[in-house]
Amino acid sequence: MSIDTITDAPTDVEIADVCDKAADHIETVGYCKKYLYSVRQAENGLPLDKCEVDVIGAINVAVHGTPRHVGGNPLTHATEKALEARIDAPSIAAWCDHRGNGKAKAIALLRDTAASLWEVS
Repeated sequence: MSIDTITDAPTDVEIADVCDKAADHIETVGYCKKYLYSVRQAENGLPLDKCEVDVIGAINVAVHGTPRHVGGNPLTHATEKALEARIDAPSIAAWCDHRGNGKAKAIALLRDTAASLWEVS
């Protein structure tokens, strides 16, 4: 699947694919809290796609290739909503900042969400 072929109404398969790619990215570069990506690493010259990310930053990398917000994209929005349906926090950003929600839990949230979406597709 190419991200360029995403329709206005993302399918469960497209959302699951983004969740898996986001989890892969966190496994590769690491996890950070409080922002989309590690500003410290970026300020020290590390390319943004190599900086530690939070869940939303990882979703953005999976869809756009950068952890920064690129603009209103139906796929990023649908992916965030799918994750938010599985958490108790008011938002993914708030969940990322909760004490105890680190790299392992972020990856598990993304993988579990993907698995549930793969099952229904």
